[in-house]
Amino acid sequence: MKYSFLIFPLILFSLAACRPDAAPETNSADAPEKAVLPPPEEDYELSPYKWGYIDRDGHLVIEARFDETRNFSEGLAVVRQGGKWGFIDPRGRIAIPLRFRAAWSFSEGLARVQTFEGGMGLLDRNGDWAVAPEFEEVQDLRDGLARVRIDKQYGYIDRQGNIRIPAEFQNAAPAFENGYAKVQQKGAYGLIDTSGQMIIPPRYQRVSPFYEGLARVKRDGHYGFLNRQGGVAIPLEFDNARDFNEGLAPAKRSDLYGLIDRSGAFVVSPKYRQIIFAGEELWIVEKAGRYGLIDETGVEVVSPQFDQLYAFSEGVAWYKRGNLWGLIDPSGQKITPPEFGLAWPFHDGLARAAVYGGIAFVDKTGKVVIPPNFFDMRDFSDGLARVQTR
Repeated sequence: MKYSFLIFPLILFSLAACRPDAAPETNSADAPEKAVLPPPEEDYELSPYKWGYIDRDGHLVIEARFDETRNFSEGLAVVRQGGKWGFIDPRGRIAIPLRFRAAWSFSEGLARVQTFEGGMGLLDRNGDWAVAPEFEEVQDLRDGLARVRIDKQYGYIDRQGNIRIPAEFQNAAPAFENGYAKVQQKGAYGLIDTSGQMIIPPRYQRVSPFYEGLARVKRDGHYGFLNRQGGVAIPLEFDNARDFNEGLAPAKRSDLYGLIDRSGAFVVSPKYRQIIFAGEELWIVEKAGRYGLIDETGVEVVSPQFDQLYAFSEGVAWYKRGNLWGLIDPSGQKITPPEFGLAWPFHDGLARAAVYGGIAFVDKTGKVVIPPNFFDMRDFSDGLARVQTR
């Protein structure tokens, strides 16, 4: 069965606030009254199409009564009604009252929220303050630390709100990754570990966290890799490079990409315009505007023939031919012809795809298992997907 492409318009709501010019001082009793701004909870509009949640059978198990929602994370989901945010449990019951100006999903047992007074802090699952809302900015907890901004400088706190890494950086990564975070001092970048120790001094134009024991850096316009002691593992001699995956990294020379090993030697010669890790021990390659797949030795599993190709998610990948999308397996065999108007990665065994009539959920054979019964649908998480009713 073929499905027609369908494009949905996205309606973006925006609000503009105006501040009147200050009036000159006057003693007149007829002086105009000072403008009164609306309360901050009116920053958000009521949505005409409400959000709820469906299960994997497509049944609406949480009533569509919210103006905005987020995916479930660690057993709770962020929701908004009117101008207030809070959290619900998988049965749709209010777990943490809707009393915040903004809220984000739980990470490592805590969620960041912003009060109507403007302060940000971290809540536990009971809705109690683990970190009081005393910061101008707080990011999600990762590796036991959360980035904070203090007087326009960045540092990190622990889950009790104690400053573990002083706010002394011009910029810093929102979260630790693989136990390291990128930081900026005097315009240059380096890496710190979770103790705050500077593992790679801030002397590079770009730096990424360690992947497979190597950190990608850029200096003087060239890329290379450093080891965990900050020493040069692969000389900075490439025009561009990407992080290591399964012992290999894309590297660019003379405007073309190949794959290098941990010694910096090319095991796949630079002959592609792009190389991207695809998972399943495969790499997406682009040549002359067409995409295919190679293995770690450079053998073409699928010759460059698609207009676009996604990385594998849960063992399958989307390919695009013309205006339509289909599915392939890791051997390069087509699971479906190109028949979907739009496509998204798989989560919990299902993926969103545009079919005639709207957005549906399909399984890994391309079969529609949840028809387009809703105005909008988002990916599954913890067995539930948020949907917007018509």
